[in-house]
Amino acid sequence: METNNDMFNNALSSFVKDFACKNEIIAKLNKKKPISQIKNELLFPISEESIAQIIWDYLIEKNIVLLYEPGDTKNEQYEFVRKTDSIGKAHYEQVKIKPSNKNDYILLNLSEIKSNSALLDSLDDFKKELFLKLPCKQKSIYIKTSFWK
Repeated sequence: METNNDMFNNALSSFVKDFACKNEIIAKLNKKKPISQIKNELLFPISEESIAQIIWDYLIEKNIVLLYEPGDTKNEQYEFVRKTDSIGKAHYEQVKIKPSNKNDYILLNLSEIKSNSALLDSLDDFKKELFLKLPCKQKSIYIKTSFWK
């Protein structure tokens, strides 16, 4: 059972990792750098598992990876938008993020790809490490075609 002290230490560790290198990790991800290369280039040392978790959270948050079929209500996400009324008083409204277009995603069967060494060997280092190191428990995912190219 996790104690309050353990929970605090985990939260503090996550905060430090996010503050120290999340933006740098995402920038390198967008340049299609493999996780091992990202780890070697970071100024603040963190584990590959932590890097993979930051990347996974980012891919889910930005709807680059969907765990359910595009258009499914389980994928719906919301954001808060600041608005002002007619007298200038500010308030926040919850707004649904634009739903996913099915044509923007491709289905990837992760278990099939991970078990097929010939297929893994045909992938570049970036894609291979995404399959092998991201903390995904799903058998298949939907990934944005524009990210996968």
